[in-house]
Amino acid sequence: MEQRSPKDVKQDGGIVISEEVLASIAATAARGVEGVASLVPRAPRIVPRAPRIIPRAPRIIPSAPRTVPRPSGLARLLRRQGDLRYVRLTQGGGELTLELTLLVRTGVNIAALACDVQRAVKAALQDMTGKTVARVNLKIAGSEN
Repeated sequence: MEQRSPKDVKQDGGIVISEEVLASIAATAARGVEGVASLVPRAPRIVPRAPRIIPRAPRIIPSAPRTVPRPSGLARLLRRQGDLRYVRLTQGGGELTLELTLLVRTGVNIAALACDVQRAVKAALQDMTGKTVARVNLKIAGSEN
């Protein structure tokens, strides 16, 4: 039997479900609806940087043997997040609010598809986790053949 760490179990005996699991359930349910071509990764929240007042001096880098570049920090973060790339979750007051961005298949009734996706995601999350889903917001990014 698998041992659980103390941080996985609440004081009253309830289990904490990670955001990765919730996102995976939502993404799988959305992908399962006929007419959804794919999910689109959500845009990262970027905090603007203050402009530099003092210009940087040019760096001179000696020539080095070519190596395979390592992925940047953002690329590693996105690869590690799994389905969290596609689902934005907000938890508050015991309720979940989700946001997904979709590509739909060409020729599909978008209004009917959006209702089907919302129902499927809400039902899957409520059935599998017992959490109340307040809203499932969808953005349609485009269509694909």
